[in-house]
Amino acid sequence: MKTIKKIFFDDVISLVKNFFALVIVVGICFLPALYAWFNIYSNWDPYGNTGALKFAAISLDKGYTDEEGEYHNQGDTIIENLHENTSVDWQFVDSEEDAVNGVYSGEYYAAIVVDEDFTYNMYNVLTDDVKRPVLHFYENQKKNPVATKISDTVAQSLQNNINVAFTEVVVSRVFSSASDVSEDLQEKGGVDEIVNKLESLSADLTTYQNAMTTIIENDAQLKASLEAAEQDATNVKNQAEQSAKSLETAGNITDKSDTTINSYSQTVERAMTLIEVKAASMNQNLDTAKISDDATEVARSLKGAMLDTLEMADIAIYLPTRLDETELSAAKTEFNNVVNGILDAYKELTNGIPEQMIPANLKEMVAKIQSVQTAINSINPSSTEYQNQVAAADKAIKEAIDALNNVNEEELVSVGTENLKSAATNARTKGEELNKTLSGPLREKVDAGLSSLEGMLNNSSAILNTVGETFGNLVVMFDAIGNTVDCADTSLQKTSEAIVYVNGRLIDAIAEIEEAGSADKIQVLVNALSGDPEVYGKFFSTPVEMKTEAVYPIENYGSAVAPFYSTLAFWVGALILTAIIKIKPDKNKYPNASERQLYFGRYVLYWVLGQIQAVIIVLGDIFLLHVQCLHPWLFLLAGSVIATTFTILIYSLVTTWGDAGKALAVVLVVIQIAGSSGTYPIELLPEFFRKVYIFFPFPYAINSIRECLCGTYECDYLKYLGTLVIFMAISLVIGLLVRIPFEKLNHYMEERMEDTEMM
Repeated sequence: MKTIKKIFFDDVISLVKNFFALVIVVGICFLPALYAWFNIYSNWDPYGNTGALKFAAISLDKGYTDEEGEYHNQGDTIIENLHENTSVDWQFVDSEEDAVNGVYSGEYYAAIVVDEDFTYNMYNVLTDDVKRPVLHFYENQKKNPVATKISDTVAQSLQNNINVAFTEVVVSRVFSSASDVSEDLQEKGGVDEIVNKLESLSADLTTYQNAMTTIIENDAQLKASLEAAEQDATNVKNQAEQSAKSLETAGNITDKSDTTINSYSQTVERAMTLIEVKAASMNQNLDTAKISDDATEVARSLKGAMLDTLEMADIAIYLPTRLDETELSAAKTEFNNVVNGILDAYKELTNGIPEQMIPANLKEMVAKIQSVQTAINSINPSSTEYQNQVAAADKAIKEAIDALNNVNEEELVSVGTENLKSAATNARTKGEELNKTLSGPLREKVDAGLSSLEGMLNNSSAILNTVGETFGNLVVMFDAIGNTVDCADTSLQKTSEAIVYVNGRLIDAIAEIEEAGSADKIQVLVNALSGDPEVYGKFFSTPVEMKTEAVYPIENYGSAVAPFYSTLAFWVGALILTAIIKIKPDKNKYPNASERQLYFGRYVLYWVLGQIQAVIIVLGDIFLLHVQCLHPWLFLLAGSVIATTFTILIYSLVTTWGDAGKALAVVLVVIQIAGSSGTYPIELLPEFFRKVYIFFPFPYAINSIRECLCGTYECDYLKYLGTLVIFMAISLVIGLLVRIPFEKLNHYMEERMEDTEMM
C-alpha cells in the first residue's frame, strides 16, 4: 500500500511542478464535459424550429353549391387554416407545377395539393357516384431524413383534421335530413304522411349504410393485395432487374409493364413481360445453337433455350383465364400448343440413337418433358379441378427443370452436333409462331382485359396515383397507400356508425308511434327527431377522447438524451486519459515494486481524474444546462460509479494489450454508440445488437442515469450499479491476470513500433 501511495503522490507532484502538464490535465478534465454539453444542448429542442421548414400548399378545389344554394369550398378552408399554422413555414404558391417542381428542386421539403373535386366529393359521399376527396402530398425524401419524419407528421395531422371535417359534414347532412322531417311534421301535423317519409328515409339510410359497408369491404381486399405485394416486393425487384438485362440483349422486345393502379394488374403485366423476355432469350439461344460450329457452344445454347422454354411455360400457366369481361382461355390454349411444339423439338434430340447409348440423365430429362406436355394438355379452365391441374403442371415443370439442370454439356454433345442443331432449327421455327402468338392474340387479350379492369378501378386510382417509378420504392409506396386506406376507412366507419344510430332512432320512433295513442303521436315524433345536426356531427367525427398521462415525464428532448451523451462523455474521458498519460510508471524508479503495485499505483491517478471528470459532467448537466433531474445526489453517485467502471476497464485493456487495447476500446465505444439503446429502442436495432448489447456496460450506465433524471422504480437503480460493479471485477481480472501471458508479446510489439520511428 505504501508503494501505491508513493507512486500516486509522485505523479501528483510531477503534475503540479510542470505547468504545461497541469494545464493539459485540467483540459482533459473539462474536455469530456464539453463533448456532452454541446451534444445535449444541440438536441435540447430539435423540433422547436420546425417553423423554418418550407412546405408548399395550393388548392385546386372548385367548390360545391348544395341544393339550398349555399356555396362550400373545403380547399379554401384548408388553405386558410394553414395560414394560421406556424408549425412549418407554409409557402402558398400559384400553381400545382410550382409546388411539385419546388419539391423536386429541394426548395420545399414537401407540398400539399388539394384536388379540384375535393369539396364536391366530400358533400356527395352519400350518392351513387362515391369518390373519396383526394389530398395530394409530395415529399422530398432525399433532402433530410428527420425532415421526412416531420413531413409525414404534418401530412398525417392535416389528414386527420380533414377526416374530422369530412365526418362532420356527412353526419350533419344526415341529421339535417332527420331534423327537416321533424320540422315538416310540426308544420303539417300529418302523422301518416310523416311516418311514410320516415320509412322512406330509413330505407335510404340503409342503402347508404350498405354502400359504406361495400366500400370498407373493398378496401379490406385492396389492403390485403397491398400487403401481399409488399411482401413480394424484393423478389419482384430482382426479377425486374433480370428482365431489364434480358431486354437489353433481346432488342426486339419492348418493356410494356406500365405501372397500374392495382397490384393484381401489375402482377399480370409483369408476368406477360417476363414471358416475352424468356421468349426472346430462348430465340436468341436457338439462333446461337443453329449457327455455331462449336459443339459445346451448341449444347450450352440449346440447354439455355430449354430452360427458357420451361420457365416461360411455368409463368404462363398462372395467367388468369379472364380479365374483367375479356376471355383469355383460347389465347392461352394457343400459346400452350406452340410451347408443346417447341418441347416436341427438344424431345427429338435422341432420335436415331440406340437407347443404351443415351445417358441416363438425358433419358430422364426427355421423360420429364413428356410429363410437362401431358400436364399442360390436361389443363381445362372450365374444369372444377382447374387449380389442381395448374398445380400439377407447375410441379411437372419444376421437375423437368431439375432434370435438365442435371444434364451437363458433355452429355448433350454425346447425342451429336447434327441432332442438336436439328432440334434447335425445329424449335426456332416454332419460336416464330410463339412470337406471333405473344404479340397477337395473347397480348391483345391481356391488354384489353387490363384496360377494362382499369376502367372499373377509377375510384382506387385516386388513392394509388403516387405509385413509384421503380420497384425499389414499392414497399414505401404500399405502406403509404395502406395508411391512406386505413384513414379513409376510419372516416367511413364513423360515418356508418352515425347512419346506424340515426336509422335506429327512426326505427324506434316508428315503433313508438305505432304504440302511441292518436293524440300523442305528433309529440312522440317531435321528441324523437329533434336535435342539432352540428352537435351530432362534431360528436361522431371524434366520438372518443383520448387522455394521455405521461409516465416518468421528460421536460425536453435534451434531458431525454442527456443519459446517453453523458455516458459517452465518461467513456471519452477515460479514453483520453490513456491516450495522454502513460499507463506504466518507470520501473527503474520503483525497483522493488511488484506488477500489482505498479498497476494500482498509476491507476489511482486515473481514478482521481475520472472522478473529477464525472463531477464536472454531472454538475454541468444540472446547473449549466438545467437538465431535468429528480435525484441529483443519485446522479453524482451514478457518475462516480460509471467513471470508475470505464476508467478501470479501459486502463486494464491498455495495460494488457498496449496500443491494441486502445484500439479495442475505440471499437467497443463504436459498437455501444450504435447498439446501446441510448437513442433508439433496442427492439428497433438489428438482431446482432439485440443479442450482444447486454454484454457491454453502456446500457446499464445509461439506465442508471435515467433513474436519476426521470424517477426510480423499485430497485432498478441498484441493479444497474451492481452490474457496473461486475464489469469492474472483470476489468481487474483482465488487468491483473490476463495481462501476465501477454507481457512479452506487448514488450516485443512496443520495440517494433519504436523501430518505425513513427509510433
